Amino acid sequence: MLTLEQIFPPFALRIACGPVALTVLRDDDLPELVELVQDGVQDPGLPMPFLRDWHEEPFAPGAPDGFPTASLGWWWKQRATFAPDEWRLALVVRRDGVLVGMQDVHAAEFPHRRTVETGSWLGRRHHGQGTGTLMRRLVVGFAFDGLGAERCESGYIVGNHASAAVSRKVGYVENGRKRIVQHTRAGTFAVDEQRVTVTPAGFVRPQGEVTVDGADVVRRFLGLDLSGEAEATAKPTRNIADK
Repeated sequence: MLTLEQIFPPFALRIACGPVALTVLRDDDLPELVELVQDGVQDPGLPMPFLRDWHEEPFAPGAPDGFPTASLGWWWKQRATFAPDEWRLALVVRRDGVLVGMQDVHAAEFPHRRTVETGSWLGRRHHGQGTGTLMRRLVVGFAFDGLGAERCESGYIVGNHASAAVSRKVGYVENGRKRIVQHTRAGTFAVDEQRVTVTPAGFVRPQGEVTVDGADVVRRFLGLDLSGEAEATAKPTRNIADK
């Protein structure tokens, strides 16, 4: 019988360093993920970090409106629309086996642009333990070493000093600001987003051994192994073990 990993190769991906491991979101993770969101995501006093305040929707399991129905649709859509020309990996972050947050990585026209976009969040009670920095370093390292990316981009709402600190620790540098619109229960607001970018030359790697399982099958699924150039740029570095 076929395995889920054979049917959808990204399920085979696992990136780990020390107590932190990243894997692609599965349906079995959803109950724990929903409970994590219910326990709180946003730090008081910091700007709302998302385009929409999905994490503050009324809790209504089993109902067509509210949380988690809309969020489930978003997570499932990422899997259903995954394709070589545009893809998004929703990675579950676990620390010592406990689900603590999510790390997303998204790319469009990746074989040509060699650029990915990252976004992430942690459950509020898991802030301040270094997990946010490590999980970002792991996904950026995978993009550079496992996929052959040449640039990783991200952004944060101006005034979110916690997100700014994580970006600096990973090696991101400021890359201009843009005006974006946030949709909340209190209304629709325009805010400034600070854009940041990092290249392999500026990337601050995690301390300790990093292991990556499944990068080879993900590359094939994305069609990257079909190009000699892509294969050459996707060779692992000394602290990445591609099994």
